[in-house]
Amino acid sequence: MISKLKVIAVMIAAGCLSACGGGSSKDQINQLPGSGQSAPAIDEAYQGIWASSAYGDVLVVDDNSALYYRYTSDYCILQDSFDELSTAELTRSVALNNSEDALEWFAGSGTREFHAPTRQLDKVSQLPASCASDPLTVESDMSHQELFALYSQIMAEYYVDFARMNVDWPALSYAQETQITEQDTTLYEAVYQTLLPLADSHNSWVAADGTIIRAYTKPVHTTNLIEEYALANGLSYPLQDSELNNAIVADIESYIDNALGQEINIIMGYATSDIGQDASEQIAWFAINNIGYLRIDAMHNYSTADEDSDDLAQTTSNLNNLNQALDEALTDLAATDGLIIDVRYNGGGNDYISLAIASRFTESEFLAYKKYARDGAGVTATQTAYIAPSQYVNYTGKPVALLVSNDTASAAETFSLSMQQLPHVTLVGEATHGIFSDIMHWALPGEHELGISNEVYLSPDDEWYEGVGVPVDVNVPFFSLSDRTQGVDSAIDAALEVLQ
Repeated sequence: MISKLKVIAVMIAAGCLSACGGGSSKDQINQLPGSGQSAPAIDEAYQGIWASSAYGDVLVVDDNSALYYRYTSDYCILQDSFDELSTAELTRSVALNNSEDALEWFAGSGTREFHAPTRQLDKVSQLPASCASDPLTVESDMSHQELFALYSQIMAEYYVDFARMNVDWPALSYAQETQITEQDTTLYEAVYQTLLPLADSHNSWVAADGTIIRAYTKPVHTTNLIEEYALANGLSYPLQDSELNNAIVADIESYIDNALGQEINIIMGYATSDIGQDASEQIAWFAINNIGYLRIDAMHNYSTADEDSDDLAQTTSNLNNLNQALDEALTDLAATDGLIIDVRYNGGGNDYISLAIASRFTESEFLAYKKYARDGAGVTATQTAYIAPSQYVNYTGKPVALLVSNDTASAAETFSLSMQQLPHVTLVGEATHGIFSDIMHWALPGEHELGISNEVYLSPDDEWYEGVGVPVDVNVPFFSLSDRTQGVDSAIDAALEVLQ
């Protein structure tokens, strides 16, 4: 039921999957800058209607403004509007191709010069039928039944693959729709019951009142800690609503915090050198005798740009600060004979960050992964992501052990999949979480927000690890109770054996 879901979801969201589904994760960013001042006319080549059927995108550009919609067969929702927009501002988010019949939307995927695979909007002669008159807005008034019908159609037309979990979406959504009244809890329960069998942590509903509805792909570290607590305190597991009260919830949160703090202390206890840390406190490094250790906890939030600045400014700052931190870390670790990279706690972020990090560990360009999106009954053209050696301080010619876990998610899995292609890299730990798609974000009427998966990421040899995770070469549980009791990190110990 939703009450127990909220307790568990909040605890897990506070842990290692915090990046998934948030505004700084692998969202398909749809932000355009706007000056708010009188702007010159937008170049005529950019004016018109631009659309992507695979992503439900419609961008309408006139001489100095733009409207952005997402649509289905029967619905069209205004996502944002941009007034007094100039060509210079518009092109900080999109690039016009040479034939002037398509826009590459690179905002959120990196900069124009360095980015992960992007999405393309083609120039079309008319709006989709559902957008032709009276589109919805986030302020539109819809009943819970109407809102659920909209949600159901979005999922039916854009969710990446119901067959993966053998889900009959029409039957499932209809069965839940009949249970909905105008009580919020009935809507939330219906959404949860339809997300549950899909087991996809990138699918989420964030309600206007702050309720977060998500069904996770598989258990993560925080889940294991909750189970430890339950068994140690005579509670059943999974926890039952009848056993929960505010005091027990607070005690569980304290148990999790203490366990995570103990783990950090154990890891830092391996250091035989000074410990370095970047300004964001998301990257730390030290030496373990002749082996380097580099911990990377996120693939986002490195930017120090003003929070009101546009996406390109944020992206540029992200990359600049990341590269500065990696230069410092890899310079400090240059004399080591091998390197442990730890992304076990990394819940993801942006693919361009993952690609930038992976570029530090190769001497030649290589194919990291491929991706495509569902497009109605078909799919889009496959895009490829190649990684070339970076122009910064690199760490090559030495073995690398990459520590991963069930909590390694989203863009951190893109990084893991990329590193898996390098012959000198050994993956140690647990298979990653198994959520790769960028998040297709919808702003819904009533100020609800929906995020769904609509893309397939493949390894160079066409392996799809959705729901399974990137496999490891050496299997080691992620900080078991035995590890914490003995004050050891079995994954670091295994990595040291691989590298020595």
